[in-house]
Amino acid sequence: MAAALLILPYVIQFGKAFPWKPSTIDLQVYVYTVKDMLAGKDIFASTTPFWDLYFIYPPIAAILMTPLAFGPYVFWQVVWTGGLVWAQQSVLKRCGAPRGWKLGLLGIAVLLAVEPIRTTLGYGQVNTMLMALVVADLLPDRPERRSRIPQGVLIGLAAAIKLTPALFVIFMFLIGKRRAAITAIISFAVFTGIGAILLFRETLVFFGGLSGGDTRTASPLYTGNQSLLGVFFRLGDSSRTTALLGLAVAGVLAVLGCLVAAHWWRSDEKVFAVAIVGLTTCLASPLSWTHHYVWILPMAMAVLSPGVPRWARCVGGFWVIWVCVCLPLAVLPYGGGRERQFDFLQQLVANLGPMLGVILLIGLAWQLAVSARQPVPTTAN
Repeated sequence: MAAALLILPYVIQFGKAFPWKPSTIDLQVYVYTVKDMLAGKDIFASTTPFWDLYFIYPPIAAILMTPLAFGPYVFWQVVWTGGLVWAQQSVLKRCGAPRGWKLGLLGIAVLLAVEPIRTTLGYGQVNTMLMALVVADLLPDRPERRSRIPQGVLIGLAAAIKLTPALFVIFMFLIGKRRAAITAIISFAVFTGIGAILLFRETLVFFGGLSGGDTRTASPLYTGNQSLLGVFFRLGDSSRTTALLGLAVAGVLAVLGCLVAAHWWRSDEKVFAVAIVGLTTCLASPLSWTHHYVWILPMAMAVLSPGVPRWARCVGGFWVIWVCVCLPLAVLPYGGGRERQFDFLQQLVANLGPMLGVILLIGLAWQLAVSARQPVPTTAN
């Protein structure tokens, strides 16, 4: 927590260390939105000064963030940072990281080295918290103890706040957790229903258009969009045909990712399975900014397992390093349609991250198909 508060002003542009004034621009969006909501204004019309950013989450997210309207902004910057640090450490712990002072040092290393975790912290985003909810639902800290929260509730909550975790519901059906999957669906419906009751018009607006990935500021073409649709837009054009083709391929990959992950869950590589589904949500979503790839954290833990095939550990490990370094935003020009002028090497840098994910998923699916075709050896009497 101390390390997080220390580096926070340096993560996003225009932050100040003295006086302490981090540039947590997404947290600012949440605060302005909640205040406008309580004043009876349209939450999707709220914008922040200077950055001119919009709120694009389901209305229930704004309702759950209501406390942000009260108290000084600096207080919520500290509290939000604490929540993100807790979420990060919870994920590390549940994915097999050592406890105690080693976990503390590992947490500092993650803050400094893992770009999606660091920038989620810097922006004051929710990504790490949502990941922690899903991981807590699927990877209990103490499996021998019965949880007071029914399995599936937290995944339903995460999906209600940001739709992409809903892919884990399909995953739960595939691994035989039918009751937990149904619980997640009910949880999602309840939270979304609360949003609809309190903000009916805004709920209609969200599910009538914004749920498709409209950020109201950036096109899928943007270099920072590391989803499959972004790859299609950068390598092709921005036509409706390209969009539909990209979304169709993303849908197929989403199903493939769940099937592959289910196999590894049954093979007792549960962290690897959860990481696969989490990263598949990033690939399949219409828009996945680099800081959405917080799921690279459980993948980093998973590739250390000897139970994962060596080639998959190499590809997955390279993907982890690539995401952490974040070369697309570090070395490429972007915005204003500059992506249309990329040469071959620039296209490679812009699109290699998602392609590594595709290679990993297709390779794992191919290995699974080959092993399924091999005859089962018989024992002679």
